[in-house]
Parts: sequence; structure tokens; C-alpha cells
Amino acid sequence: MLKRLVAVVTFLACPCLSALADPHARTIQREDAAILRVVLSSQCQAQDGFELLSSKTIAPRERDDMGEADESGAFADLKRRNDSTTSLPESVACRGARLHPKEEIQGFFDRESIAAGKASLDEAWKKLYESFPGATGWTAVSLPGYSPDGDIAVVYVAEYCGSLCGKGFYVYLRRTKDRWQVLIRFPVWVS
Repeated sequence: MLKRLVAVVTFLACPCLSALADPHARTIQREDAAILRVVLSSQCQAQDGFELLSSKTIAPRERDDMGEADESGAFADLKRRNDSTTSLPESVACRGARLHPKEEIQGFFDRESIAAGKASLDEAWKKLYESFPGATGWTAVSLPGYSPDGDIAVVYVAEYCGSLCGKGFYVYLRRTKDRWQVLIRFPVWVS
């Protein structure tokens, strides 16, 4: 019995101990959160309403390619880091960007029902806005991608606000001393 208890405690403690043993992993997570807070700052400063912020990261679109426009190498890292979804930390949320489960947000937009004509996209948006009074839409962000020297970062952002209302863009940031500043917002789609 004691052996089983020790085995269970060891199994549960190992991931925590490995995170403590790798300070670089924790720094990257803090750095990711710092960058995402800068990217979401316009939503956080909004006076009216709030965005539903997807609790899981979004991958950049497959067909997007910055080519020679991204000499920093950050875009390639963005694609590599976002090959699977990751939960966003609570620390990126604010009054104007409220973290909410991705599955619950996307549950309003059942593709099969919409494709079969059982529901319309406009009805789905109406239900979402009724369920979240004050919401102005929903936003999903990727994890940042970094240049090899760590001084440039890029994040993919998708904002949705209605059946024909939304946009997707990349935000490039530069590290200056101890903080991140937005260099450019590069739009890639609009609806």
C-alpha cells in the first residue's frame, strides 16, 4: 500500500518538479503572457463591452506565408509553436477581454446545423450575444513566435463579431529594454 502511495505522489509531483527545474520554461510562459497582454491592450482599454477571449490558442492559417517580408525568422517559429493548441493563462485576460472556454464559444456555431440549414449563422451570433450581454465578439490568439535572438515576436489574432464581421492579422512586436512594443499590425483577411 505504501509503495502505491509513493508511486502516485511521485507520478503527480514529477511534472511540477520538472517545471521548477527548468526556469527557462517558466520564463517563456511569462514572456508569452507579457506579449499577449500587449497584443490585447486595445481590447483591455475598451470602455464599452468586452470581447470573449478563447481559452485556447489558435494556429495561424496554413496558407499564410510572410516570405521575405519576415527577415526576423519569427514567423517560422510562430508556425512551429502553434502546431497544437495551448491553454491561455488567466493573466492575459482583463475587463475588456474575458477568457472563456473555446468549446463553449464555438458551440454556438455548430457547423453541421448551419450547413444543414437547421440554423443560420446570424441566429448563432444572436444566441451568443443574448448569452453574453455586453459582448462585442470573440477573439482568438496564437502563442507568439520569436526571432532567434528573441528581440522580435509575432502573434496571429482572429477577431469575430458577426456573420460578415471579422478580421485576421499578425502583430509584430520588438523588445525594447524591459518591455514589448507593437511594430506593425499586418492584416491578412477581413469579412
